[in-house]
Parts: sequence; structure tokens; C-alpha cells
Amino acid sequence: MTKLLTFMLLIMLSLNTAQAAKNADDIDHIALAALLLKDGFIARANEELMQVDLEDEKIDKARFYTLKGLVATKEGNFADANGFFMESMKHGEVDKTVYLYIAQNSFKLNDFEGALAAIANAGEAAGQSPSVIGLKAECLWRLNRADAALETLREGNKAFPEYWNFYKQRFSYLVSLELYQSALEDAHVYIVNAKPDEKSVLSFIAALRKSGATQKAIELAEEANILFYESAEITVLLAHLYLDKSMIQAAADLFDEASIENSKYTKEAAEMMRRAREFTMALYKNSQMLEQKEKLKQRIAIYVEFNSYERIVASRDALERSGLIEDESIRYALAYAYYMIGNYDQSEAELKQLTQPDLFNKATELRKNMQKCKDNPWECES
Repeated sequence: MTKLLTFMLLIMLSLNTAQAAKNADDIDHIALAALLLKDGFIARANEELMQVDLEDEKIDKARFYTLKGLVATKEGNFADANGFFMESMKHGEVDKTVYLYIAQNSFKLNDFEGALAAIANAGEAAGQSPSVIGLKAECLWRLNRADAALETLREGNKAFPEYWNFYKQRFSYLVSLELYQSALEDAHVYIVNAKPDEKSVLSFIAALRKSGATQKAIELAEEANILFYESAEITVLLAHLYLDKSMIQAAADLFDEASIENSKYTKEAAEMMRRAREFTMALYKNSQMLEQKEKLKQRIAIYVEFNSYERIVASRDALERSGLIEDESIRYALAYAYYMIGNYDQSEAELKQLTQPDLFNKATELRKNMQKCKDNPWECES
């Protein structure tokens, strides 16, 4: 909207520039500033305006202050810009578009009442731009006038039925108001018609999830997962939503799907298969990992989960080569595996090297169990 408004104002301000240059002995700094600003040379335009003699009664002060306002707006000096725009009004500026600039600048200054007043002063010009309607709704929302904000967007929908951003804007309001079904309906309209990118869709789903509307988020994510069937990120977000509902198997299947779409999720897929107690699939996904150290560490965790103690023991050489055996949690798992297969001497050899307090305490308990087994072997028979 800003670019369009600037273009319209500058076209108006630069009219008859060529003729003015022909008729004047001196440079028309105001006309030249308008042309420079139109071409994006903000600093140079400001330099031209600084050379204007405001004592000259022939100077068009309305145009001068309007241009000063545009320059200040471009430079981010919103309060100064609005001051210049108001000054241009005192000198006869009648273009209502100036009020829209004042509204935008006021919004950026968090002066929402001022922005609404400027929009009202813009008259019919305000109703001709859907972005201005959206700005009005946002100002009302920031002023805690939720009903008025929603009504403004409803009116905007009627006036601009194919301006889909109204649905996106209203979605965030409805989520905040915990009107999740209505929010979901607006999100559906926006996604189907606006053809948003993946990032925008993820933000919709994340907003519902953050608000605690897990089921609504799942419904939207399911739809998005079909529309963006190659998006691993949407698949993973859907998986996390199922995890929020403790649906481990469904989440595991989705992580498996995501790992096919993007290999960076292979590790998570293997981990989820482990949590879902899918031993064969967990090992299969683990075998697809490329980073060998992480691969071996996760494989040991899978073996522990499924009581595959012989396999842990058989992995000792690999743990030595990779250096993972220096990880005391891995060494304890190895010691425990030796204990479970009845090799108490080797278990003790691993336990002796533990120093972490929590693992040291576990080692003490494990030694007690081993002593019981030595004293009464029948108690440890499987």
C-alpha cells in the first residue's frame, strides 16, 4: 500500500515539472525533489528541499511540506513526517491520500487512536484500499475493541471478497478469542484460495497448537499435509501434534514419512519407532543414518529398550573404536548387559570405571544384585 500511495502522490507533485523548468530562471527544487523521490533517491530529494526558500511567496508550501513528509516517512521519522503532513494541510493540501500516510505513521508510533482518526479523515479513499481496512481492524484490535475489529473485517470481506488476507488476519483474532472452529474455517478459506507458502501454513498450525487447540491444529495439519505432500516440516509438526495427544504410533509413522521426504529426520524416525516399540523398524531407520557415532549410540538405546543384551555386548569393539565407551551412560549400559547375560567379572570391570554420582549409585545396586546371583544362582535364572 505504501508504494502505491507514494507513486500516486509523487505523480501529482511532479506534474508540469518539465514546463516549470523551462519557464523558471532558477532550479525548481520542489519539482526536482519530487522526481528524485519518485526514483528512490531519498537523501538527494531531501537536499533539494533544504535549498527551498520558504520566504519566497511563490513557493507552493503545500507541495513542499507534503514532500518533506514523504522523505521523513521513508527515513523512518514517523512523528516528524506527520508533522510535515499536517503542515501541508494548513497550506492547502487537499489530497486525502495524505491522511493514509498519517494513519500508517501513527500506527507505527503505536498511536492507534490517531491512526483511526486519520483513516476517518481520509474519507472515501480509506474504503478503496483493502490494506487500509486491515489497518483499521488492527488498530481497533490493539485498542481491545474486538467486536469492532471483527466487524471491520466482515465489511472488508463484502467490499473485497477476494482479498484473502482478511481471513488470515481474522484467524489470529479468533484464535486469541478461543473461537477455534471459526478460526479453522478462516484458515481453510485462506489456504485454499490464497495458495500460501509452507511457512505461512506452518504459522497457522503453530498458532492453534500454542493456544491449546490441539485437535483443531491436527485437522488443519492433516489438510496441509495433503496439500504440501512434499513438506517434511508440516509432516513433523503433525507428528508432534499426535505426540501432544500421546498417540505414539501415529507420530512414529509420520516421522517415518518425514524421513523419506527429508533424510535429516531419520534419527527422529528411528527414535519414534523405538518409543512405539517397533523394534525391526527402529533398527531399519537407524541403519539409514549416515553419522556413524550417533547411529551407534542410538542403536545401543534400541538394544536396551528391547533387552537385546547380547547385541550390546557384541557392540563393545565398535564402542571402543568410536570412543563412545567413554560416555559413562553407554559404559553403564554395557556393564548392565554383561550382568544380564551372566558375565559378572566383565560387568564389574566396566563398573569400576564409572565416576558420575548417579551412575555410581546405580553401579552399587548392580553389584548387590550380582552378589545375590553369585550366592544364590537359582534366583537369577531366567
